[in-house]
Amino acid sequence: MIAGPVKLVRRRLERIRRRARRAAEPHGLVLMYHRVGAAAVDPWRLCVSAERFASQLARLSERADIVGLDALRGALRAGRDARPVVAITFDDGYVDNLEVAKPILRERSAPATVFLTTGYVDGAKPFWWDSLAAATLAGHSLPAQVHLDAAGASFAWIDPALERTDRRGAAARRRLHDRLWTWLSELDSTAREETIRELEAWIPQATQAGGGARPMTAAEVRDLVSDGVLTIGAHTVSHCMLSRLSTADKVAEIERSRDDCRRLAGREPTCFAYPHGDLDGESIELVRAAGFRLACTSRPELVWSDTDPYTIPRVVVGDWTADQLIDRLDREWLP
Repeated sequence: MIAGPVKLVRRRLERIRRRARRAAEPHGLVLMYHRVGAAAVDPWRLCVSAERFASQLARLSERADIVGLDALRGALRAGRDARPVVAITFDDGYVDNLEVAKPILRERSAPATVFLTTGYVDGAKPFWWDSLAAATLAGHSLPAQVHLDAAGASFAWIDPALERTDRRGAAARRRLHDRLWTWLSELDSTAREETIRELEAWIPQATQAGGGARPMTAAEVRDLVSDGVLTIGAHTVSHCMLSRLSTADKVAEIERSRDDCRRLAGREPTCFAYPHGDLDGESIELVRAAGFRLACTSRPELVWSDTDPYTIPRVVVGDWTADQLIDRLDREWLP
């Protein structure tokens, strides 16, 4: 009966401790985006509308100094009179990062880093999670029985409610989506892509991920970095769970994505981001050995002067109004 009040007290004490540390120690903040645009289905809330992104950036520019990710650690500040220092990142490499986000960032002279899942560049196919969402969550009826086989892996699901198009049907399809996502994320990249192709053959809607949902081409990546406002970092080749791979496969994912980024941008990438925020000690050491100067997680926290450069935390930004964003940052992150 006392667990709730105890948690509330702990949370308040933690906020007091954090505020005191923010006033005394240099710190900064890294924001994480994925898409600037809209999607018919967006189960992971990856999309921020263009209008809201522009208003968020305008308010951030008023309140904080926006710096490049690789310059963040050298720009950390402390004290309530110091302007906060913020870096902006995007994960995966959606084309709307170029077409929608870049003009807004350029207008504000706000640098940003886009972490590329390089195996999808020039692939002429959506990211696998977008294909899955289009197949299962777009509102169409599905067969009551689902069975998929790929590279020795098998998935089976039975739910008569999948055939319905009402709220019960929507809830059933969300359960299917979530279970399929978990299963697919545990497969190796070859089996996962093979399964997605099977899914697309079974449900044609899987190929209809919607405008802006596709990855960039190589030419678009070059356009993205052409004027220096945006830079690219590596995000593996296949958007894998690194901690579940063998050492050899980890090396291949990390080093090939580094080499792909070098080829695409014409310069060595300095930054890396762990897909899904998934990492282990070996992955950290391999990223370091590959020559990256820092690597980002998806753990929400400020960046302090003693933060490990290979486990940089980030705060996910949703499709919030500018007031909602600043309110959240004021309560949890900014001085």
